Amino acid sequence: MQANAEQPETELAHDAEVTDLGEFVERLADQAEPAEPAAGPAALDPATAAAAEQVRARIDAGSAPAGLRVLAEALADSEIPQPRDEEQVFTDVVGAARTEPLLILEGHDPAEAAAALAAAGLRVAVTAVDTARLGAVVDAVPGAVAGLPTLTAAEQRELRLLLATATPERLARSGREIPPPPVWPSAEEVRSLCGHAGVGGHRGAGAPDVLRDVLNTLDEAGLAAVVAVARETRTALDELGHRDSWAWPLVGDLVHGLHRPAFEALRGAAAHSLSVADASRDLPRVTLGGPLPPDAVALLTEYREFLVAGGRVRRHFATGIAREVQPLLALIRVGGEVPADPERVRAVVLHLELAQALVGVDEGCRALDIPPPRAVGDLRALVDGLEGVEFAVRAVGRLRHDVLFLHPSSPVQVPDLESAERVAAGILDVAEHGSAPEAAHRLDGIAAALSGTGELVVEHRAAVEALRNRDPEAYAAAIVALVPARREAVDQARCDALLARLRETDAGLARAWAEGARGFVWGVPLDTLLMRLPAADQLDAVLVLDAAELTVERLLVAAAAPRLLAVADRAPTAGPTLLGALERAHAPKVRGTSTPDPEARVVHLPTARRATA
Repeated sequence: MQANAEQPETELAHDAEVTDLGEFVERLADQAEPAEPAAGPAALDPATAAAAEQVRARIDAGSAPAGLRVLAEALADSEIPQPRDEEQVFTDVVGAARTEPLLILEGHDPAEAAAALAAAGLRVAVTAVDTARLGAVVDAVPGAVAGLPTLTAAEQRELRLLLATATPERLARSGREIPPPPVWPSAEEVRSLCGHAGVGGHRGAGAPDVLRDVLNTLDEAGLAAVVAVARETRTALDELGHRDSWAWPLVGDLVHGLHRPAFEALRGAAAHSLSVADASRDLPRVTLGGPLPPDAVALLTEYREFLVAGGRVRRHFATGIAREVQPLLALIRVGGEVPADPERVRAVVLHLELAQALVGVDEGCRALDIPPPRAVGDLRALVDGLEGVEFAVRAVGRLRHDVLFLHPSSPVQVPDLESAERVAAGILDVAEHGSAPEAAHRLDGIAAALSGTGELVVEHRAAVEALRNRDPEAYAAAIVALVPARREAVDQARCDALLARLRETDAGLARAWAEGARGFVWGVPLDTLLMRLPAADQLDAVLVLDAAELTVERLLVAAAAPRLLAVADRAPTAGPTLLGALERAHAPKVRGTSTPDPEARVVHLPTARRATA
């Protein structure tokens, strides 16, 4: 159907400058006629006024209706001269609606078109001013809904996504609850408990059977004492740092009494060097002009005491210690000057003492195969490392002693550092998980707590059975499988909850969506739809039945959904109409098998807001 060339021109159709959506809405509202001709311009059609006010509010809130914006842009573009293309015509309503937001239906049964759109997953509002015609069309659509779903747009999107992604496995989890991750013990903990329970061939990582058997013979106080020693040993070894460091082999040698004199000498030299370095940190820099005699420290110390006691140094005919240090002072500068006061002489003494102490540190490091320090920070790290080594050696020694006397006939021995690590780990493992009966009791308790009272999902049941069978490998596999199972159970619970809420207001729609449908058809009078426009993303399309009879201000119905479809089954009346506006916007046509009846009688109702010449 082509636009009527004789049709009067309006501001809406021919003002190419009107591209702002707010102005477009105002122009549409201006097209409305008063509800009562004698009432004047203040008494506009209530439905049109209400729709315009709602659209303005949404534009002000930054959420302009998508369908109305598309319509405004299409009408604005239609006034720009462009090469005339062939008229775009579709035959399939659904295919056209997937690609085009504005459509004109010719020769299609409105009920069949609406049903097809709903079957394709679109939420369709069928509207008209003629309520009798609207009722006839809606009654011909199977499963048409009486109103919009009470779910919010976000909840509808979530429900439709959950329904679209449902699988038989996820549906089977309906009503099932899987405890959250914190409730489930780790696979390592279960493996250790199974080892202590002494079944399935699995043993604790650090607790050999013989050690566990010996520890089970101890009373509470004895076990607490050996556990404290084992914990101290574990802490001391952990503080040694990376196993590639020099500390680990040194601890192993010292445990067997090797290198003890060299170690003690290095500890003393390093501690003394650090003390001297800290004492001289804020003193002036000392530089030497040549080698000093071996007794230089003693002479300078005596000279400093002489100065502190009030001795004076004569420039000529010096006597005693003042004369003896003159050759030394000639080779020394403190802060660029010859040291002549007690504080500067002290700086020289500390400098020489530090040099002598560092010689001992270097010799000790070479003897023990330790990298020598190159700076004060390295020296401090060396001192701390040596103290850590001593702490570890003492802890391992106490562990070796206590384990040796655990029992008069104890077969447990700690011959070296590796054995000490293993035994300490074994003692702490037993202390944490208990004896074999205690470990078995804990496993049974965990399985009972996780069993619940309802029916379990497959993965949940497998984990519980693995605990009861003392099978740590099966348990590890089960809790890995529980991750997606828990996610599916949560999704299905959410899907069930949303469907239950939908079922409260529209059981038929809830049933249809649960069975695979994703759309619906809602019949609503045009004035009702305009008075209360649906929120964004509540509808996908609006199908207008009497588009050839409606005046252009009724284009505000485009704000209800992102797609506007007009049924052109009758010849348009004179004057600007909704159908004519869509034709001027070059809305594609969807042609069916039947054609409009040019002799069809149009009955205009008082509220039809029909076009006038």
